[in-house]
Amino acid sequence: MSRVITTKELKSILVLAFIAITLFASGCTEENLSAEEIATQMIDKQNSIQDYSYTMYMTSYTEGQVEEIESKFMFKKPNKFKEIMTESGKDSQITVSDGEISWSYNPDANTVIKMKPSEDPGAQKGDYIYAINDFLNDNNVTLLGAENVDGRATYLLNITPKEIHTDDDLKSKIIKIWVDEETWMPLRWEYYNADGNLTDKNEIRDLKVNTGIPDSEFKFEIPDGAKIVDLGMIPPYEELSLEEARNNASFKILTPEYLPDGYKFNYSIITNNSKYSPDPESHYETVELVYAKEGASKRTNIILTETVYENLSFYPIINGTDIKINGIEGKCFSEEDTTRLIWRLGDVNLLLGTPLEKNETLKIAESISEKL
Repeated sequence: MSRVITTKELKSILVLAFIAITLFASGCTEENLSAEEIATQMIDKQNSIQDYSYTMYMTSYTEGQVEEIESKFMFKKPNKFKEIMTESGKDSQITVSDGEISWSYNPDANTVIKMKPSEDPGAQKGDYIYAINDFLNDNNVTLLGAENVDGRATYLLNITPKEIHTDDDLKSKIIKIWVDEETWMPLRWEYYNADGNLTDKNEIRDLKVNTGIPDSEFKFEIPDGAKIVDLGMIPPYEELSLEEARNNASFKILTPEYLPDGYKFNYSIITNNSKYSPDPESHYETVELVYAKEGASKRTNIILTETVYENLSFYPIINGTDIKINGIEGKCFSEEDTTRLIWRLGDVNLLLGTPLEKNETLKIAESISEKL
């Protein structure tokens, strides 16, 4: 079974992209800089870095249980990278890109997914600038001092949200980050809940910069007997109206009757991998419905994902809390500031993600019916 990236890991990756910018903003003597101006300053400071490598240790503390993941990562400009994820002492996922082709290998399934990266850098740049502005506007940043981490001098920052929307909003929202003074890369970042307890810790060790990583490091050799799934180039996503999505989807789209105050439908995205994947066992169609508040950040969005598999009838759920939604069994996951519910209606597998507390999220889910 392929490993699924958790919300925690995804947000850790986002932090990697934004912390250098936040540091610049917190220490800048010039007021009212725009996100674009801050991004320009950061990029200027990063121009001297041609390649880097490190080992990242991710530790999660949940309900008395400790989960540890190790990631060895290297990057070379403009777009070559390699990551080896390790869990329980063995490799769980290997991803390599030579800038032209990306390979993702799951050792347990002995399966390789081959994909050509998107050729739409303009859209990526737009998302990047939007995300920077989003992050800066949503958080307060305080410089606590300077400390050494893994033998490197760092700035210690404290980050807290500017607005609290629900009682659960403070969960894992207090972040401490140690940023390398030389490279502006985060070397450690920690999440704390409202009680001050550590919930997640991420540490970068053995950071090496400009060592002249050879291109041979980014050449992937297909393991013996591995099954190859060639996805080709995945087309860029198109944002659709609800009517357009209903006209294009092959199954009946389900929508909630209840939404919290201020939320409205924003856009929809349809993904159908049967058009480019040669493996019938992996075929699925997904409709993602995004509900947003006017003027609010993307992180406050409510996202309802509906998936129909050609040869699977359910999501491969491993853990989570058992719940019932209108009498139907499902799972609940709470990570940092996100509540996720997973359940099934007919042939449709639903995943509801919100920044809201569990009871409010359940209320949305219970308003979704096959009869709508």
